Amino acid sequence: MNRYKNTFVISLGTLLEWAEFTFFAYMADYLSQIFFPADNPDLARLKIYGVFAASYFMRPAGAIFFGHIGDKYGRKPPMIASLLVMSVATFAIGVLPTYESFGTISSVLLVIFRMVQGFAVGGEFNGATVILTEHDKKHPFLAGSWTSFASAAGMVVGGIMATAVAKFDPAASLGFWRIPFLLSSILAVISIYLRKDMEETEDFRVAKANNSLFKFPLVAAWRHNKTGLLCTAVFSMFVSVYVYTGNIYYKTIAVNVGHLAQDQAAFAITIGVGFNTLLIPIFAMFAEKTDGYRLCKAGLLGALFLSPIIMYLASSGNFRYAVVGQLIYGLIDAIVSATFFTIMVKCFKTGTKYSGTSFAWSITTAIFGGTALLANEFLIHQTQTILSNGLYMSVCALLCLMVVRKIKRIKVN
Repeated sequence: MNRYKNTFVISLGTLLEWAEFTFFAYMADYLSQIFFPADNPDLARLKIYGVFAASYFMRPAGAIFFGHIGDKYGRKPPMIASLLVMSVATFAIGVLPTYESFGTISSVLLVIFRMVQGFAVGGEFNGATVILTEHDKKHPFLAGSWTSFASAAGMVVGGIMATAVAKFDPAASLGFWRIPFLLSSILAVISIYLRKDMEETEDFRVAKANNSLFKFPLVAAWRHNKTGLLCTAVFSMFVSVYVYTGNIYYKTIAVNVGHLAQDQAAFAITIGVGFNTLLIPIFAMFAEKTDGYRLCKAGLLGALFLSPIIMYLASSGNFRYAVVGQLIYGLIDAIVSATFFTIMVKCFKTGTKYSGTSFAWSITTAIFGGTALLANEFLIHQTQTILSNGLYMSVCALLCLMVVRKIKRIKVN
């Protein structure tokens, strides 16, 4: 399988996962009516946010399981198995009876299926980065950026699907919300079929031939790659808070505070993520020619100072201002996303790379990503100001920048 086909096959699975995850998050208000009906809409929304968080808390388990396989037996097996698990759980959600039909059982099953999805993503997301960067040594930043590109493209698809469902089935009476889940599961099966021809990476083959793999890769990562674990953790923290506050929660602010229509808010964030998606490979190619490390720090500085402005624009009640906020968000995210994966994986040995990046990323994402929507709800209710949400993003950017500045500059071969 050549480099271009390999990139497409790996990225397709990542795109599908993020499309489904994003659709679920964008449709939190909508889905809360279906699975958690309540007299208090805020309470129903908090429950669906809890389901969202539950999927994240299963990611570390998936990272340990699939990461161990990936570092001991090869990159290919977990990339196929994780996507298979994801497709089954996604299909199950697509055919799940609603609260009206099954009562509390439907709510419980939704939580279980989301947790299974989280388990699968724990082994897929960072594994995609590892295999892409190991397959393409000539273009390290571009190779590492395809995971970011695919996840951003998935968010565009998720946003489009959310916009369409909200527009054509606003009362959730026609069951249009099922279509994205069912379609995603079908496409995932196709992606699994394509991945069966994927080649093992040369890095892993050489490490295996030289007997330089580890019996317990995650333990070895802790012993030999503490800097990599820390680097991965802070990047995960920043990305989790920045994306889920500056993009997904942005829609909640635009609707509930700015009083934009659901379709307007969804369209604004889709524009932002579309802009972000287009810029990621451009900045990655720029990083190849210049200094990707400094470019990453520049993006973090942008997030530090501009995040409060982004959230203020979300609450403006003006569609054009809401779009501007998302364009700023997309620009900053593209700069960081084009560079951080390559910086991250370069901190690990071949025999610890899959386990180390997956586990550190999943743990931090479970803490900060899984609770991002709940944390933002808490902040806005406690402070009664949108600036608290923006400052939350700024603080995470500052912490990430402080750690990245301490990391020894990595020479990319």
